[in-house]
Amino acid sequence: MVVPPLPLDREPPADLRRLVDELRESQRDLRRAQAVARTGSWRLDVRRNALLWSEETHRIFGIPPGDTLTYETFLAAIHPEEREAVDRAWQAALHGAPYDVEHRIVVGGTVKWVRERAELEFDAAGTLLGGFGTVQDVTERKQAEEALRESERRHRELSDALGEVDRRKSRFLAILSHELRNPLTPIRNSVYVLTNAAPGSEEARRAVGVIDRQVRHLGRMIDDLLDATRISSGKVRLQLERIDLADLAHRVVDDYRSRISEAGLDVEVRAPGGEACVDGDPVRLAQVLGNLLDNAVKFTPRGGRVLVSAAADRGAGEAVLRVRDSGAGLEPGLLSRLFEPFTQAESTLERTRGGLGLGLTLVRGLVELHGGEVGATSDGPGQGAELTVHLPLVPGVTCGPAPATAATPRARRRVLIIEDNVDAAETLRDVLRLGGHEIAIAFDGLEGIAAVREFRPDVVLCDIGLPGIDGYEVARRLRSDRSLARILLVALSGYAQPEDLRQATEAGFDQHLAKPPPLEKLEELLAGR
Repeated sequence: MVVPPLPLDREPPADLRRLVDELRESQRDLRRAQAVARTGSWRLDVRRNALLWSEETHRIFGIPPGDTLTYETFLAAIHPEEREAVDRAWQAALHGAPYDVEHRIVVGGTVKWVRERAELEFDAAGTLLGGFGTVQDVTERKQAEEALRESERRHRELSDALGEVDRRKSRFLAILSHELRNPLTPIRNSVYVLTNAAPGSEEARRAVGVIDRQVRHLGRMIDDLLDATRISSGKVRLQLERIDLADLAHRVVDDYRSRISEAGLDVEVRAPGGEACVDGDPVRLAQVLGNLLDNAVKFTPRGGRVLVSAAADRGAGEAVLRVRDSGAGLEPGLLSRLFEPFTQAESTLERTRGGLGLGLTLVRGLVELHGGEVGATSDGPGQGAELTVHLPLVPGVTCGPAPATAATPRARRRVLIIEDNVDAAETLRDVLRLGGHEIAIAFDGLEGIAAVREFRPDVVLCDIGLPGIDGYEVARRLRSDRSLARILLVALSGYAQPEDLRQATEAGFDQHLAKPPPLEKLEELLAGR
């Protein structure tokens, strides 16, 4: 309702003017209230054939005031997917049903949500006389509800994922405990044999072999754990070289041949030289193929066969490395998650086969660092499996085999070991003495510095976590003495993350070896000094 202006030919009474002003102010307040509440109103008078919308209703529907309003105008604004349902609700209201609906409307290409409520008036015969209704813009509420539902969905997904992570962690810790304890029994038994058997006897030789295999196995597990952490945190740095995958395949298979033979398997390499040329880290790619061979050996029964191939797919611009076995095969559901952490450990395959379930995860991580992809195929359980590595092919070139490394003659060195673990220090001393080196030991940092000045070693093998002053401080103090500048400083530490290597270099160490130090690497360092 709009209050008309008063006639100008006479002055209205003061009371009337006051009432008109109050009515106009009330109308302004109502318009403001509807705008704030985003709730418009409408009035239907059937006898006068009049449908009146408030300003807010016009705004909500995007229909300018003054436009002709009909039921068809209203229906045209409703979202096509809900138009029929709203029409049914209105027709039911015309027969006395309550009218309270939420639906979408389309205004200028934008979808809005509204809630409509109405009270219709009928005479005694049930004939419609008119009605009054409201239209509330509930778009923000609907958006908030949808956001809440999405948040709840994501929360459920995250909760499920966290639960799965927790279950995997628990299973992994149980598996890790099992796998770390497993080598202890044969090692302990072998120590007993060495203590009681005649030196050089067959029993003693077998015991030495057992200890060597089990220690290497433990070392591989620890390396896998550390590598998995480095890859997931982006801390692996590749040392790229031009590599012939065929040459790499032959060399790695040769390294694994004795283990493959011990497992009672035949192995064949099909890799024509010079074709599959890639830019890669030779150590990491050898680790990739080694892990694939480990997997094949682990899940292929005696009498089985392993085929390794390397070839160029020039059409795809790829060098392709394949390891095919005739072993246990894979369930179809396992293929998609084979390279996920701990998948192998969680599968239905026999737990007696051992392993942490990280080997293939490392394969994927290292291959992806090279810009490549991994895949797996199998015809099902008992049908074997083929694991495939795709690497970017270096176009238009051929690769020759890696140059042979000349054997380095052993040199006798004076070596100081600074290590607070007595067993570690003394066993390393015994190992190096067998190599013809002259050895001294210090059990803390200050004692080590004094021993350097007295013993005058060629090489210092220094632990980092020492009592008193740590290995970093030992290195800094030794490097501050120019008379000791020619000494080779080698850090020995159980900490082998990139940050640890950086700190060792900054302190003055020439080399950093993770514990247990590879004896071959130690001999290389000593021979090259």
